[in-house]
Amino acid sequence: MWYIIGKPTHHPGVTSSVTSISQPPKGLSAAEVAERVKRGQSNNYKARVGRTYWDILRENVFNIFNLILFPLLAVIISFGEYAVAFFAGFSVVSNALLGTVQEVVAKRRLDRLVAMAQQDVRVYRDGKLQSIAIKDVVLDDIIPIEPGDRLVVDGEVLASDSLEMDESHLTGESDSVLKDEDSDVFSGSFCIAGTGIMRVTQVGANSTINRLARTAKTYKNPLTPTQRRVFIIVDIAIVLMVLLAPMLWVSDSLATLPILEKVKNAVVFITSLVPYGLVLIVIISLSIGAISITRHRTLIRRVNAVESLANVTILCFDKTGTITQNKLAVSDILPLNGTPKDEIRTRLHLYTANLAHKNGTAAAVYTYVQENKPAQSITKIKEIPFNSARKWGAIVLPEETLILGAPERVLSGASDIAHQARELAAQGLRVLTFARARQPLDSQQHLNGDAEPIALVTLSDQVRPDIQETLNSFRDQNVHLKVISGDNMETVRAIANQAGIDTEHAYTGDQLDAMSEDELEAAAVQGSIFARIEPETKRRIIHALRQRGEHVAMVGDGVNDVPALKEADLAIVMNDGAQITKEIGDIILLNNAMSTLPRAFAEGREITQTIFGTVKLFLTKTFYNVLLFVYVGFMSLPFPITPIQINWVTFGTVNVIATLVAVKIMRPAYMENFRRDVLEYVITGAFIGSAAMSLVYAVTYFATGLSTDAARSALSIFATFFGILIFWNTFGIDISQPRTLIKNPIVTLMGVFFTVLVIVGFYLMPDLFEFVAPTPGIIALIVSILLLTIVFFSANMKNRYFITRLWNLFSQ
Repeated sequence: MWYIIGKPTHHPGVTSSVTSISQPPKGLSAAEVAERVKRGQSNNYKARVGRTYWDILRENVFNIFNLILFPLLAVIISFGEYAVAFFAGFSVVSNALLGTVQEVVAKRRLDRLVAMAQQDVRVYRDGKLQSIAIKDVVLDDIIPIEPGDRLVVDGEVLASDSLEMDESHLTGESDSVLKDEDSDVFSGSFCIAGTGIMRVTQVGANSTINRLARTAKTYKNPLTPTQRRVFIIVDIAIVLMVLLAPMLWVSDSLATLPILEKVKNAVVFITSLVPYGLVLIVIISLSIGAISITRHRTLIRRVNAVESLANVTILCFDKTGTITQNKLAVSDILPLNGTPKDEIRTRLHLYTANLAHKNGTAAAVYTYVQENKPAQSITKIKEIPFNSARKWGAIVLPEETLILGAPERVLSGASDIAHQARELAAQGLRVLTFARARQPLDSQQHLNGDAEPIALVTLSDQVRPDIQETLNSFRDQNVHLKVISGDNMETVRAIANQAGIDTEHAYTGDQLDAMSEDELEAAAVQGSIFARIEPETKRRIIHALRQRGEHVAMVGDGVNDVPALKEADLAIVMNDGAQITKEIGDIILLNNAMSTLPRAFAEGREITQTIFGTVKLFLTKTFYNVLLFVYVGFMSLPFPITPIQINWVTFGTVNVIATLVAVKIMRPAYMENFRRDVLEYVITGAFIGSAAMSLVYAVTYFATGLSTDAARSALSIFATFFGILIFWNTFGIDISQPRTLIKNPIVTLMGVFFTVLVIVGFYLMPDLFEFVAPTPGIIALIVSILLLTIVFFSANMKNRYFITRLWNLFSQ
């Protein structure tokens, strides 16, 4: 068969969950593997983990706007109005095609990057332990299980050494489940403590995790704050379209307009109302940002995590591996109760040699005590593996039980030894108590100081040389820092002080557990140091911060960080961390150092600025057009613009510029707050711009003897100038202050170029654009209203008079 297992050893009063492995399992042979692959019993199944190509195509091409617009364009084409159809449909079709191509390219590249971060699975085959790709696992493979391993297939436990699994993805409960021999284990669960060996019983589509994935109706990708705002804006556009489109059609019918004119007006209305390209620009910006950040040894697993970085207000992290280098070494062993040091070293060696899995601390102790030590003949009866909730572990031997753990859990709090441990911890050392007990212990048992302490073991870890610079970079970006650690309070304080972190407000896990939810929420906000924190309490801290409206990022690397990583808005993990942390992480630090994060945060802020800038351009255009149609409708005037005219103006004043912003050729002026710098700007610009345009249109219409073509032409020229005014303002030019034109020469020249491009286009192809060259009097009117608009717009953007009055009106 595949394995050879020795019988468990039983002792009176001891319930053993250990099945000792006398020799490594043989596993499947190459021929047996090939046979199972041929029968389709491999794990070569691609579950849906992101948007599919069909999703991308559907959202870019077959969305509600296009499904309404394309039939209207077909009607226009049927009347032989090819030029109108081309200009009206160019923006829509190009956005659909470009969006599809960009998303497909980004998806393929990001999928490859994520695949590079996928860990292989270790299996026994032909008597050897091998690493293979997840897809190559087959039925009946033999897989070892260690802490931090996430199971990719279902199986049956063949051997268990106090194996504890987290099955919260199935049960919703965070409590660990002890797995004995013959127990079932499920894909998606992960090992918290202990070790084991499993035989694969379900693979591919039949595994638990893939069955669960198939029951999910949609792929859910948490939206960032800016994405939520953008999609709310798109939803508002849909509502306005549904409400106003029938009114437009009825109005045109009452005016007895020909069917072609009705369709043209409907096309103008839809293309003006819908912020075509806005969602596309957001996706392109996020994709480019994600790919750019990978150059800084930071892997983005969720593309919108780039922009989520920009919204982070609080960064939580453990001290080990983040502040320190995670290179633990034993500093000293301090004998207690007259125990000889050689005897302590012998027992420590016996303890660590019998561990099924050595974490960093145990490995450091084992390295320190193994010198010149003979192989131990005494084997354990049972192991209680260390975990973050117990804060201690134990090896049950025939004659005694050896215990290694946190002084607070092993010692009596009032003892002199506990006081000595706290003094050592205050020096920045990690302090463990090594004790022995005559009776076997249970994993759920509280020690209560009953064990006899025989030594204090101190370990040291070096603070990263670049940590102060890294943390200062976060502070410069207004990110608040919180250290959440399972270590002793004195140790955490000492290390935090070395890193330059404020330690005035500090809480222990016991203090937080005794608080009400409201008290814990206040402590989570106020505190900067949290020590002796268990995994569930760590999660509650993150939850409390999010309840207060904070956008929280969590940095972790161990199994004990998993609940907090899942709770956080942004999960950042170390590349050398446990497998399960990398599975749930949004961002992986490939060099295991937080020093790469400030650059990633800065990149995220740049992406947010890009999105803010494009939102200003698109939305100002969208809402001044909507208000323009409303104003003109109330005045009972003909529809103010044609599809060709509005799409040509939009092309030159919004679409090309937004694309240049998305690909980082241009960068908008800094915007700090979405409401003040984007939303209030859009509202002010929309009201002022639409009022000015309505005035230009109405005056021209009546001044030219009710000439619709002349009025539309004058409006097109004014809309071009106003669009460039919005562009300049978005990129830091205030035309009321001429020196800003000189300070930003590239932006100034681009504005002039696009203005000339659009207006020259009108004059060179008047028949195509249905353009009537305005008379000198109309030009003077346009210039006069434009100057008044500039003065009024600049004044309102400075003193916020209009928007303040508007907010006050709605708040009464």
